[in-house]
Amino acid sequence: MFGDDDSREVTGSRVFRSSFPDREPSGFRTAVWDGGVPAYGDDIELVHQTLLHGFAHAAKANATTGITLLHDDAALAPRFASWRAIYHQASAMAVALTELGLQAGDRVLLVLPTSIEFVTTFFAVQLAGAIPVPSYPPAALERTVAALARLGTISATAGASLCVTVKRLRPLLGQLAASPGMRAVIAVEDLSATPTRKLTRPRVGGDQTAFLQFTSGSTGNPKGVVISHHNACHNIQAIGQAARVGRGDVVVSWLPLYHDMGLVGTLLFSVYFRLPLVLMSPLAFLARPSRWLRAIHDHRATLSPAPNFAYAMCAKRVPADERHGLDLSSWRIALNGAEPVNMRTIDAFLAAYEPHGFQRTALMPVYGLAEVTLAASFPRPGDPVRGEVVDRAALARGHAVSRPQAGDGTMTVVSVGRPVPGHQIRVVDEHGEPLPEREVGHIVISGPSVMRGYFGDTAATAAVLRGDSLWTGDLGYQAGGDLFVTGRASDVIIVHGRNYYAEDLEAVAGRVDGVRPGGLVAFSVYDDDEARDLVIIVCESKVADEQGRIALARSIGDEVVWQCGVKVDEVVLAERGTIPKTPSGKPQRHLTRELYLSDRLVPNLTGKLGLAVIAARSGAGFLMASARRMFGRRRDSK
Repeated sequence: MFGDDDSREVTGSRVFRSSFPDREPSGFRTAVWDGGVPAYGDDIELVHQTLLHGFAHAAKANATTGITLLHDDAALAPRFASWRAIYHQASAMAVALTELGLQAGDRVLLVLPTSIEFVTTFFAVQLAGAIPVPSYPPAALERTVAALARLGTISATAGASLCVTVKRLRPLLGQLAASPGMRAVIAVEDLSATPTRKLTRPRVGGDQTAFLQFTSGSTGNPKGVVISHHNACHNIQAIGQAARVGRGDVVVSWLPLYHDMGLVGTLLFSVYFRLPLVLMSPLAFLARPSRWLRAIHDHRATLSPAPNFAYAMCAKRVPADERHGLDLSSWRIALNGAEPVNMRTIDAFLAAYEPHGFQRTALMPVYGLAEVTLAASFPRPGDPVRGEVVDRAALARGHAVSRPQAGDGTMTVVSVGRPVPGHQIRVVDEHGEPLPEREVGHIVISGPSVMRGYFGDTAATAAVLRGDSLWTGDLGYQAGGDLFVTGRASDVIIVHGRNYYAEDLEAVAGRVDGVRPGGLVAFSVYDDDEARDLVIIVCESKVADEQGRIALARSIGDEVVWQCGVKVDEVVLAERGTIPKTPSGKPQRHLTRELYLSDRLVPNLTGKLGLAVIAARSGAGFLMASARRMFGRRRDSK
């Protein structure tokens, strides 16, 4: 239980459980992972049994390690708070929360920007015996109305009893108080008063829920992934072993703390291993990508993860004068995950930053998902990125056939490494039978990081958990021990690391006047040039005149942005009967996508003008230079 004292110390071993030592052994290091796959069932040894044990140990270790928060305004001095100071603040806040009536097991919605207060509140809720539910601050979304609707859905699904936010957002979130079971919307500033009594430490075990990680579905049905303390600690321990974490490591991140990659992969990881963490907001990165690289330079960071699009932005949008004097030689683990990894992006980033000390072997494409807490597979540190050129047509048929070089009819698939320690990844057919190497099938994961289920949704849980195995909804193949992810079997669209459900986009687009009811589908197409997934909506309509079609396409794009917070890259208007359907009349998304990619839909496209209007109004930044270029990109997309 939390508060128990386990004082074992083994210098130089992967076991390091000294409770609050005055001095850490200089040889402390987690086990060096050699890339082998442990047999499923072989448990990894945890440094901490719960996140709260790790938090307490980090607080007791010293008063000099903690979070350095970089302001959005680069002219302002950074703010530092040690893990010890954050622990004391969180303890005081936990008392304040219990005095407001918070009880063990209650869910608390956190609507906070990247800040020390987010960290303090997250652990305060746990120290009070309750369950934090991190969510998206409205300021980070396209539209306040859509953000509030999404927060309302998450609050209702989680059955949250309290919402903690900042004072400036509290007026916007007042309507959440009307959610079923919600007692109050509280400003975090009002929880910082000196408590009237000491905190009674909760008795927390590894099987208890640590937090709910809501998948980033749009308007319809975001699901709350139930992550236990053991889930989180096993995954963080596995990441640490896979990354060969050591006492000299420093983490830098701009990833949002409500997302699993930012929450687990940077914040909780740093707490668990008592590492310095340098934080900046996603908005600061997006406004000036060089600030991420400069933070790595200034703080001599060794570990920093990001989605593929971030590396593409740094390769394309950081001018030469902002690269001047940059030294990235300390960066030994540059994880690339949360969305498809593009070999062109990797090559472009290396070309831009190897002259600045970046090590080619530091780039590590990885694979994971919230349902396994975070990480599922890692390459071995020091190995170069492994990309395979395969025959595109053969891959579509389920066979990964190597080709000697890239050319027409080929595509490059990037390895995402091997299962993290203590976990197993299998590629199986639809019946769960293992497939041989280089055969494409369903990716199935087993291990101690696999979620307990979706909160309050037994049907959704049963659809993905079969025994102790998680069916990820992704497709891939294995070769030489490595995993290659080739696509998605589920109808999920990933944009910049966030998941959007196709049915949600379709429901929104279907409400636009002029769209034939039941006659539309949404899907994504990966674009090599853009190094991201493009969002495509195909809909049937009777609108015939060109201006009317342009207006309809624009309305669809605007409505999806407004309601879902995701831009639409192309709207395809088609004649009635174009979209293939099942015998029961349900549109077939995957077949429609195949027809689109092979130019067999024979649609009436919105045209360059219509797409330009959509791009201008949604901020998509995607303009179709010509029909030929678009068709070329379709053929080269996977």
